[in-house]
Amino acid sequence: MADNRFPLISAPLRVGAATMRNRVLMAPMSVGYAAADGRATAAMAEHYGRRAQGGVGMVITENVAVNLAGRQMPRQPMLAEPGAVAGFADVAGEIRRHGALAVMQIVHAGRYAGPWDVYEQAPRLAPSAIAFPLLPGRVVTPSEITQDGIAACVAAFANTAALAQEAGFDGVELHAAQGFLISNFLSPRMNRRADAYGGDFAGRTRLLREVLAAVRAAVRPGFIVGLHLMSDELAPDGWQLAESVRLVGQLDNAGIDFVMPVVCTFETMRMPGNDGLMGRPLFQHAQVRAIKAATRLPVFTNGGIADPELIEKILEVGEADAVGLARPLFADPDWLDKARRGTIDTVRACACETQLCLRTQLTGSLCQAWPEAARTRGFLGYAA
Repeated sequence: MADNRFPLISAPLRVGAATMRNRVLMAPMSVGYAAADGRATAAMAEHYGRRAQGGVGMVITENVAVNLAGRQMPRQPMLAEPGAVAGFADVAGEIRRHGALAVMQIVHAGRYAGPWDVYEQAPRLAPSAIAFPLLPGRVVTPSEITQDGIAACVAAFANTAALAQEAGFDGVELHAAQGFLISNFLSPRMNRRADAYGGDFAGRTRLLREVLAAVRAAVRPGFIVGLHLMSDELAPDGWQLAESVRLVGQLDNAGIDFVMPVVCTFETMRMPGNDGLMGRPLFQHAQVRAIKAATRLPVFTNGGIADPELIEKILEVGEADAVGLARPLFADPDWLDKARRGTIDTVRACACETQLCLRTQLTGSLCQAWPEAARTRGFLGYAA
């Protein structure tokens, strides 16, 4: 394999006590291949194993719910009980046997938890009961989580991390972005609490710090714990980049092994000025650069980056330590191998104008770029 075309991409990276074999990773992307009860399936194991087979240094799964109250979509994975460990062990095993680090993203969806059609009958949890647009044309009000509920949520994160370790994963990534529960607490526009979990910076970051401490206490030394952090809510009254920079600076010695910053929530991405943001190249890289400058931790960038020459340049100037690809690897799991062989022009590009992958998320994501056999099968795994 002609690795010398991109020597920085091909360089190993220390992440906590582990080492990525190179600087490209599969970024988390919801695909919905789990069973109706959230258990991992053979399709899910093949999906993630196939991406590892393509050569990346780390595979981060889609967000795995820590409990039923924190689950968002009908085929979203969930790891909350020991009985589900075996299926997820197959997922971790498929990733690791191809040489990639296996990291599970874990989440409580908070006010975005489903099922959406019974939202009012089964109120969803948030730091404060503030109405918001759940879906176009539908405004809902979540329930304010109690302090007992917060304690249960912290315990749920720790439990899922421990089960992920039992399943053979190398680590977990705490989801604190996109408007899910932890990021709700960070945001002054979503968190109006008057207790110890609201108000100033220390109060709004308390849940995240408690989850981190509980997860660290539940897993072995050396188990990777990463952070998927809302870098900037991109709303005037929301969580700001300066607060992310401050927070990450405080986490240098708090048990976090890497940070992946991402902008916006599902709500703020539709605000004036943010419309179309996600389709722009490097749409959140400026925030990544600012956070990278504030920490010694490995910082991963992603979003609108699918050019190996650009990735090599980002690594060369030190704006990030690794680059995550989601839809490019979903479309073509051999993206990295092809880039390093000098055959990037043969990549099946992610160029679906109607975003088939998003439209099929609830039933199992498909890609328009796949061969017909893979689309018929319902996922792109190993060759038959």
